[in-house]
Formats: sequence, C-alpha cells, structure tokens
Amino acid sequence: MAPYIQEPDMLSSSGYWVVDRRIVITIPNSNDHVDPQRLAIESPKHGIKHSLMEATPPLDTVHDLSFGVELKFLLPLLIQGEQDPEPEDHREVNMTQLRDSEAARREQIYECIAKSISQVGEKSTTISRITRDASHERAFWKSHWIVKKANSAEPTPEQANLKGYVWLSVEVSSPSLPAKNADTKHRIEAVLRSLFSDHRLVANHTCEVHIHIGRTDGQPFSLSTLKRLGTLLWMGEEQIRSIRNPRSPNYHNVYTWGFETRKYSRLASRAQELVLREHGPAACHDGVLVEDWQVAQVLETHPEMQTKDRKAIEELWKAGSHMELGRLLSGEKKPYRRLGFNFSAFGLEDERARNNPRTMEFRIMEGTTNINYILGWLSICSALAEVAVLRSDGRYLLVLDRLIGQRHARSRSIGTRRETDSETQGQKCGREFREMMDDLGVPRDVYRDLEAKVTLENEV
Repeated sequence: MAPYIQEPDMLSSSGYWVVDRRIVITIPNSNDHVDPQRLAIESPKHGIKHSLMEATPPLDTVHDLSFGVELKFLLPLLIQGEQDPEPEDHREVNMTQLRDSEAARREQIYECIAKSISQVGEKSTTISRITRDASHERAFWKSHWIVKKANSAEPTPEQANLKGYVWLSVEVSSPSLPAKNADTKHRIEAVLRSLFSDHRLVANHTCEVHIHIGRTDGQPFSLSTLKRLGTLLWMGEEQIRSIRNPRSPNYHNVYTWGFETRKYSRLASRAQELVLREHGPAACHDGVLVEDWQVAQVLETHPEMQTKDRKAIEELWKAGSHMELGRLLSGEKKPYRRLGFNFSAFGLEDERARNNPRTMEFRIMEGTTNINYILGWLSICSALAEVAVLRSDGRYLLVLDRLIGQRHARSRSIGTRRETDSETQGQKCGREFREMMDDLGVPRDVYRDLEAKVTLENEV
C-alpha cells in the first residue's frame, strides 16, 4: 500500500499516523501549537510531498452535486402552402408564413417548446420573455428550463435543400438540478420525451450536448475537488472523448469549441516544456506538495507513468487558487479558451466566463435525439464528479491505476501491432471505455448504448 493518511477516527491508539506501513509520524503534542495542516512528508522516490491535510473533512460532498444540461437542436418550420418534404415523419410540423420575420418565428417556436416542457410539470421560460421583462437568464438558472437560440447549430446542405422548410436553431437548457435526487433523471427524461414527440427536433454535427457540473448552492467546488477532477480528466481524456464520432465533420471542433485538454491547454504546454527540461541543464526536481493521498499514492506507485503525465499532474497540484487552476486547464488563445473539459468559469479570462455560473462543463458529446445517449452521458459526467468529490472513494484509484496501465501498454506497443492482434481498433476503444465505466461504477445498462456507439464508430 502506498503512502496515505488515515482519517482522524482511524488514528493509532499509540498516537501516530501510519504511512505506507513503513513510516510513522508522531502526532505533535497539543502543547506544541503545531498546525497539522502544515505538516508534510516527502517521498524520497519521486520528491512528492504528501500533505497531512487529509486529516480534515472534505469541503464538498456528493449531496452538494448538481448538474445542468444544454441541448442544441435544429427545428424545421413548414411554410404555409408548401408540401411537407418529410410526410413520413408523423410528428406535427410547426407552420410559418413566408413573410414572417426570423424574430417572430423564434418567439413562436420558443413558446411552443416551452409549452411542451411545462406540460410535464416543469417550469419553463424563453429568452424572449426574459428580454421583454428586462430580466436576466441567471435569475432562472435554478428554477426554469430556458429556451433560446443555439448559436452554433445550422442545417446541413441536404437539410437546407428540403423544399418548403425554413430552419431555426434551438437551445434548451435545464435548471440546476440535484445530482443525487432520484427524481432528477426521470424529470429530464420526461422533458426529452415530450420535446421529441411534440416537435421535429433534429441534431447534426453542428449541434452538441453540454453538461454543467457544480454545487447546489451555486458556490464553486473546493480547489482540491477541482484538482482531483482535473487529474482524472487529464488521464482519461482519450477514453472519454471516444464517444465522439471520428468521421464527424466536427470531430476536430470545426463548428464548436471543445478541443482536447491534453493538446491545447496551458497545462499541456507547461508539461511539455518540463519534459524537454527534464534532462537538460535547467532540470528542476523540487518536491511537489500533493495534498491528496490518492493522487500522491498514484504518483508514488507508478514509476512507469509517462513523464508528461507526471509533470502535468504535479503542475496541476501546484495551482494555488481557483483562477490559477482555471487558466491552467484552459487554452491560451481564444478558440481554446473553452475546451472539451471546460474550466474557464474559474479562470475568469473573459466576460462570458465572469458571468457564467461557477461550474465545470463537459463540451464533448455531439448533438443527438437519442435519449439513452443523453441520459447515459449525464450519468457518466455525474460519476466523474462524484469520485472527485469523495476523497476516499476507491473508484478514483481504480480508474487512475487502469488508465496509467493502458497508457503505458500503448506506449510500449507503438509500431509493434501485428495482424494477429485479437482486437480491432473499435473493439479496443469499446473495451477501454467499458473498463473505465465499470471502474467508475456506472451501471452497465446505463452506458451500454454509448459503448456500442464507441465500438462501432471507432472501427478503422
């Protein structure tokens, strides 16, 4: 067992902490006035300092977790007098007149969609109402579903050529919902079923599903929770992003922002710089304070970890504030400000980040009207946040241990693949995705459809 700090109720009766079963640290006498949060031990192997701050209770709990869903769609309106170009679609089609302005069409459609949401017992409003009342979206973040324009969504040439249609982009955003409430996913499913049965909503490669993870009270996560989440997402980005279709025109984020953290964040640049310096005259091997026993254990027990990954995790844990961490996990240039794992709300680098709720956003999943995909992805994002919040959750170590092993095995096999290898590319991606979901504790029936998607779409 690697270095760890026992919880206060598990302290030895002899008056010491047990560390790695080989090291004991005497608890300071209360008369010495020593702050235990400032104590640290140093691993001689990698220069990693392990903080004793783990003896304090966690600052976030799973009951604090909330999430919000942003769904971007396209909706066709049939011009009065024109024939329906899709008569096989039995859902009612919204009508418009040729002389109607776009603003009038939008107000009409927003109200129709908001009505469908209200019919299943949810509060809803539209950006038109909010603007008319001189209010602001933030006043409704906790209570209402909001219907507004989706800025990125646009019809494909094939869709645009369907005679008789005019197209509008629509974004439907949920309120902040408690992640651990058993009714939450049922409420979302009810809204989705109402929307998809009442309207001819469609999604293409210009549409996306975004998930915001935060706290129910609107406060930001603790810095340690964000660091744990950042560590997990850095190591698991390839497996998580495998839900994106490599053949999609937006796979490389041509239409929407959501680039890879491992390529475009400041953290990636910094880690690469440190790798290049590792054996140079400017090499620096100062100890890094890691105030989390699970992350410290991972660094200690995996000497095979790739140097860039080790440097990235160490740099991440050096961050001394939410702003510093938010900027480290964002890109330097504007197109890379909001990455697929979007921490920009903590970096406060632009007006949008400063006005947005203090949430971490998943901007990875392409747009879809498949309810199982949406609910499955929501469960996955929630599980990632949950294991980051629970600082003694064994799932966190399981996931990181396997991810490090997979990256190590992949680095050793580069250039050695043979025709006799038993797995296809799609099967390998599907297996790694499945293993990560199992380690996270996501139920099989929840992620099954996404696993099938990953396997099918990643076949070469």
